[in-house]
Amino acid sequence: MNLRRVLSLVLLLSLAAAVPAFSAPLVSSAADIVKIGANAGVPLGTTVKSVVSIGGSVSVAGEVTEDVVSVGGNVWLKPTARVRGKVAAVGGIVRKEPGAKVAGEITEVTMPQQFTCFSMLGTKYAPSVVYLASVFAALLSFLGILAIGIAAGLFFPRRVGWVSVAIERHPVKSFLWGLLWILLIVPILALLVVSIIGIPLVLIEFVAYGVALVLGYVSASQVIGKKLLSSFKRYNQPMITEIIWGIVILALINLVPVLGSLVVAIVSVMAIGACWMTRFGEGI
Repeated sequence: MNLRRVLSLVLLLSLAAAVPAFSAPLVSSAADIVKIGANAGVPLGTTVKSVVSIGGSVSVAGEVTEDVVSVGGNVWLKPTARVRGKVAAVGGIVRKEPGAKVAGEITEVTMPQQFTCFSMLGTKYAPSVVYLASVFAALLSFLGILAIGIAAGLFFPRRVGWVSVAIERHPVKSFLWGLLWILLIVPILALLVVSIIGIPLVLIEFVAYGVALVLGYVSASQVIGKKLLSSFKRYNQPMITEIIWGIVILALINLVPVLGSLVVAIVSVMAIGACWMTRFGEGI
């Protein structure tokens, strides 16, 4: 099965899982509670249909007739909690206190603890150690991107080439497509998690966006590297050489306060859009 068929299948599955959610409002109501970027709670003596929080935690002391879902937070079921459906925490944990009742399954999809280790450095170590750790982490990140770029150029030169062509020929269109897909992340995520059967597709969505960002970023680096080398009259250089120079240039630009981060962000958005435009490098 080629990549185009796989992407089509993922899209169809996502739409199928999200259809039941189109009638669910993204605001609190007497029947449903849906929060984006905030915590959600069901107080004692309150009965609601379902509870969903994206980017926040959920606390239940009352009764929920269907499902409880948290994406990027925890679920806390207090002793008086009564949930007739399922409970799921994506990127968090479910804390069920004695006395809490859940009729359905309890699902936890936790993130590796390494992601939070740097947040604890500030309270345990001196600021100088924190600075050295951040520099070391930035160096590792740069080397990782460099390794990914070289690997992509070696094993997927055709896909990198097509995405690069899209960026070079249609930069504005690529940026607009990328901006559109980024703006759709939260709505698609909300539609998937509101319907409990769509939760497994959340991981697929993040993987798809991650692949688009990486492939697009490498391709954008190749375009930048080619332009740089061409300015020194070094034409038709190997793709790997162009990618390496492009990644170095973007890393140096990113060191510039504020403006550098803005430029890299624009390039990243353009990269995602070009990747989607070419169907992950299948062609224009």
